Amino acid sequence: MKLFGRELVGFAKVLVVLVAVLLVSAGLCGLQLAIGNRLASNSDTFLMLLGIVELIAMLVSAVGIVLVLLVWGARGLYRLSQAESGLELQERTSNESPTKHDEEQ
Repeated sequence: MKLFGRELVGFAKVLVVLVAVLLVSAGLCGLQLAIGNRLASNSDTFLMLLGIVELIAMLVSAVGIVLVLLVWGARGLYRLSQAESGLELQERTSNESPTKHDEEQ
């Protein structure tokens, strides 16, 4: 049996975990609202503490998602620019150095 996410590494794995935390926290927040409306007021402190933890988890995961996407994009652009500069350098050196065919003539 193949489990989802086992083949992910690096930024993709972090992104999947952060999205899962965000979705679970949002779902629990909605569930807490539905349950909290039906319960008596004696458990309000517990539900309030649980709500604060859920909101913190949602905030941290949302900020984390944005940061991971920005860093991942910046890293991709940096690697792309490095690859392009490497290709330009390779083209420049191949144009400057004479080939065997040129030396024979």
